[in-house]
Amino acid sequence: MTLASEDSPNRYIAVNDQYGPLARIGPNHLLTNDPETFRRILMARSKYERGPWFDSLRLDPNRANLITEKNTARHSTLRSQMAPGYEGKDVDNFEQDIVRSVQNWILYIEEHGVSCPNGPYKEFEIGRSIQYYVTDMICVLCFGHPFGFVAKHADCFEFLQTLEERLPIVEKFSIFTEVNHLLALVSHIPWLRRVLPSAGDSKGIGKIIGISRELVKNRIAEGIESRPDMLGSFLSHGLEPSLAELEITIALFAGSDTTATSIRAILLHVITNPLIYLRLHREIDSGIMDGSISSPAREDEVRKLPYLQACIREALRIFPPITYLRERVTPKDGDTLNGYPIPAGVNIGFNLPGLLLNDVFGCDARTFRPERWLDQEPAHLRNMESTMDFVFGWGATSCLGRRMAKANQSIFFVEVSHAAQSID
Repeated sequence: MTLASEDSPNRYIAVNDQYGPLARIGPNHLLTNDPETFRRILMARSKYERGPWFDSLRLDPNRANLITEKNTARHSTLRSQMAPGYEGKDVDNFEQDIVRSVQNWILYIEEHGVSCPNGPYKEFEIGRSIQYYVTDMICVLCFGHPFGFVAKHADCFEFLQTLEERLPIVEKFSIFTEVNHLLALVSHIPWLRRVLPSAGDSKGIGKIIGISRELVKNRIAEGIESRPDMLGSFLSHGLEPSLAELEITIALFAGSDTTATSIRAILLHVITNPLIYLRLHREIDSGIMDGSISSPAREDEVRKLPYLQACIREALRIFPPITYLRERVTPKDGDTLNGYPIPAGVNIGFNLPGLLLNDVFGCDARTFRPERWLDQEPAHLRNMESTMDFVFGWGATSCLGRRMAKANQSIFFVEVSHAAQSID
């Protein structure tokens, strides 16, 4: 019923509000919004393992990927093979690619989305357009070139539509985990395998897998595995080709959905609060005027804009891009959480939206107020920041794309503000 309501984050918040930081939501499922419990479960050398929930995120039902791998040693190996690509260390033009992608999107907006005072007035769906921008930007980082989402301003290969249609199904599979075992079985039957994404598909996730497969084959054939993009990085660090084509596809759909969601959340909360919008605009304009922000903006510069960073943190706190439970399973000896003995094999779900309303953020935690990040004592601010860190995961399963997301969020708003000033 909770999943069917399409309001699961608020229902999870209500559960922990009513029943405490550790609440039972199913016969073998608990829900927590407690930061210390998060840390205990996710800490280094934790005996907790990823639960059956993660099997719903497999593109290939018979093969684990970075997100779904439960074996600690194999997961560590995958992280080491992919970290240099995700973190931009092997992507020569990482920062410049983000900037160019933003600027290309802005050029499209200026031509097709800006209305003149005397008309004609143009309708422009900014939310969908941001998805096009982010997807193309990640295509550049992953493959070295965009796929045309911005230039065509269309959902190429119906990729985004497929994500939007399948993610609710995936969420339900994360509860009815038996379905994942069934999929693994039927995937060996050729005529039934057609229900799964395939490299031969003409659209959707399967189409991207097919493109990835062709690029992997071409690079290996030409001996150019070390091209300076994420795919080249994965291959040069020993990721086997058949897994590289899946992992690069996952990087695209996971990164595009979460990053676009975060940018839209920041934009929504800023532009609907005039005083916050004015203060942010003035901070960016001041930086441009005094030369502390270059044109184009640089990653190290935008990170030093305190109010921009406060707005980004606050929007992600109020509207986190990931609200799935991402359940872990208690170890064979069980554990004690919040004073309760928990037996082995129990699924513990993370209520991230509830965690981000913790008392550490103040009595007005449900209010969008960026200033809360600027008026704290250092010790309390560190406590807030360490709790906020869970937005990107924690410990050995933290998000490898953290730098990509943060750089993109910051550069996006500085470049857009700069462009808006030019239009004015």
